[in-house]
Amino acid sequence: MRKGLRVHYILFAITLCAFSSCQEKLQDRFEREAREYTVTHCPQRFDEVTVLDSMVFEPKGDAGDLKQYYSLILTTEQRSELMNHLGEMGDQNLRAVRNSVQFSKYKEAGVSFTYIYHDDATGDKLAEYHFEKKDYE
Repeated sequence: MRKGLRVHYILFAITLCAFSSCQEKLQDRFEREAREYTVTHCPQRFDEVTVLDSMVFEPKGDAGDLKQYYSLILTTEQRSELMNHLGEMGDQNLRAVRNSVQFSKYKEAGVSFTYIYHDDATGDKLAEYHFEKKDYE
């Protein structure tokens, strides 16, 4: 093999390793940030109904998934009303992802976003919304 060609292969291998380690470090950073946010801010009450219980980043493939777990403090009437508007709730979550400045580094990395809602009183899962890069671009 010619010396020049060997140098190109070596440079390519170094670049590939550096890129892979940067991706891994970025996912590690996302995991740490989600963990730290949960420790310092959760539970976080947004209104009389909505509480963010925790945020978890799960590395998957090249990007990963940022999961947000919420409890909803609902009366029987509010729960019934919510069940009639689950589609609108999903649309609101997607708009939040699309418009979020705080999530910009996650979106640049192609991270998926999952919102999981539980009934505070019963623990029942009420809704789950998952958005991939193709959904929020």
